[in-house]
Amino acid sequence: PPPAPPASPSPPPASPSPSPLNPGQVTGDPHFHGAHGDTFAFRGRNNTRYVMLAALRLQVNVLFVPVSFVMGSTCERCTQKRVHGSFMKAVYFRALTETGKTVRVEYHADAPSRAQVSTSEANELIHESPADLLVSIEKPDAIEEVIDDVTVWLKRKHTREAAVAIRNGEFEVVATSRYLGWAKENEYRKRLDIGVRPLKDIATLKVAPHGLVGQTFDQDEYRIDGALDDYSADVVTTKAMGEGAIEGSAPDYEIPADDPFSWVFKYVRFNATSAPPRDTSALTGVRSQREMGLKAPSAGVEGDDAALTHTA
Repeated sequence: PPPAPPASPSPPPASPSPSPLNPGQVTGDPHFHGAHGDTFAFRGRNNTRYVMLAALRLQVNVLFVPVSFVMGSTCERCTQKRVHGSFMKAVYFRALTETGKTVRVEYHADAPSRAQVSTSEANELIHESPADLLVSIEKPDAIEEVIDDVTVWLKRKHTREAAVAIRNGEFEVVATSRYLGWAKENEYRKRLDIGVRPLKDIATLKVAPHGLVGQTFDQDEYRIDGALDDYSADVVTTKAMGEGAIEGSAPDYEIPADDPFSWVFKYVRFNATSAPPRDTSALTGVRSQREMGLKAPSAGVEGDDAALTHTA
């Protein structure tokens, strides 16, 4: 039987605005929810881009930025913590269509009503100038662009939230711009949350996905929990980097600053003809039986201002 998990670090206090998440998302001061309910935290190196999802003809990279924020209100009886952590602030999608076109999408948490989309034909080295997808800055609104078998959409849900997404025949990835928890106390700053949803049975894919989130679709029967940060102090500095729950180490997932759309890293999948799921035998995280009863496997990342209580 799997070993009993050790005592968990103290989680952050509950945020005031509940927003349930499906397993397999990344939110807030980045906290990961794997495809089997796996959990781990990942601070990231300051101002560095990391691979979230690497799949056949689809790459998703995210920029991690250091941020200090508070958790809790300022009322007389309220408790409050100060956290020196990080958030995801920009996402870079790269997709290759069935006719060989390359699609690039850039989206920033602080400009949530705009996504920049550029396309190049097969064998072209220079991309066309990015065109803006735009939605209202305050009212519900949506726009969609279809390039062969790749769809990009941008939606404004309400004043406080907007999202961009890309989908091909195998995955849909959504990046949502949201206010940090305790928005007023945190000066209405924004973060990105990332969700990954497979559109096919993962077991049928010749190229198994990878990346910090993508690797959790590993087709086994176990969740593997990795390092989390300790929130018991009044002042917290996050440091967990996915130890125990990710193959290799954090630097293996870094993307160079001069090419944020790059698909080249240790576990390349973009142009692969075949690739097995990750080898979980070398992972040192706590194993337990995967969560049963999930509607469908999904994965993602959220901030620690929200993640451990599934709030936003």
